[in-house]
Amino acid sequence: MKLTTATLLVPLLAVPVRQLAAPPRAPSQQSAAYTYRGTIHAVRPAPGIVDLITGVGEAIRTVHMSVLPTTRIETTGGKLTLADLKPGDVVQAECRVTDKGLVADKIQKLTFEGPRGAAAP
Repeated sequence: MKLTTATLLVPLLAVPVRQLAAPPRAPSQQSAAYTYRGTIHAVRPAPGIVDLITGVGEAIRTVHMSVLPTTRIETTGGKLTLADLKPGDVVQAECRVTDKGLVADKIQKLTFEGPRGAAAP
């Protein structure tokens, strides 16, 4: 039996096109959330960028994340702006991966108590 192009295409044409396409993501299937804790290496408020140094096993790495106007930035004392964050600050960032890279949804500046109850500089 000789197979022709038409013979091979008929079964494919019988399947609706929507079944061949990837199913759309449900709202509950958003990008996975990532939480990073580390020290700020650089802050660029104009484009909304933060570079964070964090530990991974026995290595360190820099995590590059975008900060949107909707990103919540806070500390125990209240809300902050991106310009309030400085290199050397220790933060925890909750992020998600988008088609444009890592985006921070929440950044919390962490403060640590010193031996006499005073906050560390």
